[in-house]
Amino acid sequence: MTKGKKNESSQPSAGKVLEFDHLIFWVANAKMTASYFVTRLGFKLLATREATESNPVMAYVVRLNRITIVFESPTTSDGEISEQLSAHGDFVKDVAFEVQALDELVRCARAKGADVPRDVTEESDAGGVVRYAVLRTYGDNTHTLIDRSQYKGVFLPGYTVVEEEDPVNSFLPDTLLLHIDHVEGNMEDGTLEDSASWYERNLNMHRFWCVDYKHDITAYSCIKSASVINKEETVLLSMNEAAKGLRPTSKATEFVKALGTSSVEHIALYTDDIVSTMKNLKARGADLLGVPPTYYDLIKEKLSESSLKVQETIDELKANSILIDFDERGYMLQAFTKHVQARPTVFIEIIQRRNHRGFGAMNYKWVFEAIERMEAGNKEENNEKNESKAEE
Repeated sequence: MTKGKKNESSQPSAGKVLEFDHLIFWVANAKMTASYFVTRLGFKLLATREATESNPVMAYVVRLNRITIVFESPTTSDGEISEQLSAHGDFVKDVAFEVQALDELVRCARAKGADVPRDVTEESDAGGVVRYAVLRTYGDNTHTLIDRSQYKGVFLPGYTVVEEEDPVNSFLPDTLLLHIDHVEGNMEDGTLEDSASWYERNLNMHRFWCVDYKHDITAYSCIKSASVINKEETVLLSMNEAAKGLRPTSKATEFVKALGTSSVEHIALYTDDIVSTMKNLKARGADLLGVPPTYYDLIKEKLSESSLKVQETIDELKANSILIDFDERGYMLQAFTKHVQARPTVFIEIIQRRNHRGFGAMNYKWVFEAIERMEAGNKEENNEKNESKAEE
């Protein structure tokens, strides 16, 4: 990605966010959820942490290349996790970042009013020392800030590494997912600007200008968005809230209603070969979102009017339910899983970029146009059938 526009008036501290470290999901059954990510999405079980009397929480850690996800479940009906699972269902609780100058980052964030539920803490094992702190962000979500400079272990202290490979991965194809492209959240009405500003103020991130923002597409998407990114452009966070449009409701509003508060809506996982990734996810039985066939007729028309050369064929995109957004400089390809829990909240995006820095905003417009075409075609077909019956 190219550089976003920085807030030159700010006076950042020495502390900064370096990269995504891991995600923490709070779920009802960590063991089963981890197994789903292994069998369907191609992750490998990395480590576990047993529940104890003082910490009655079971944890399973899965990893695929540079993507690490922790699933935590309570083993008692008491406590914060049980309370929040009752309120939200399974959800992304924490997005953890590896950081530089942890103490300075936390000190400055606290001075600017950030809620710090856990101050700088040290834990150690044979792999060395890990230092971390936790900040509270939008909704019930948090960010764990981690200093790994003195740690060489596989994950974190307190976890037992799993040496054996799940045999299912030896029979199924690699999904080729490489790293987290971005994490996107949906905000309660009226909180978008404050949420985006929080990252500028407390984590020394800056606004990310996206090609999507030059399009007036709220009539279809019914959302308005803001994004922030770190200096190295390795951590990209996007946020949405409801906006007035042609549809009666917004996906942001629907999400907040289903989950109960602002939270992470999806995690976008990057691949260099989305066609192969989607084929392999299908082979593994992943629950993937379909696309109206009329969308690809529309895309053929759009591309015929453009000088852009797309490496993938329309037939490949159609066969694998892949969407495309583009301008004259490049394009991005994206596809989606269905929701990965009972409530219609969190899902996974699969993304590939070819010189394009957007989030696929034009696809809101194009997909709805495709649906309108499909509905119009169905209506015409039904009318013809009715006329034929009347003649008989």
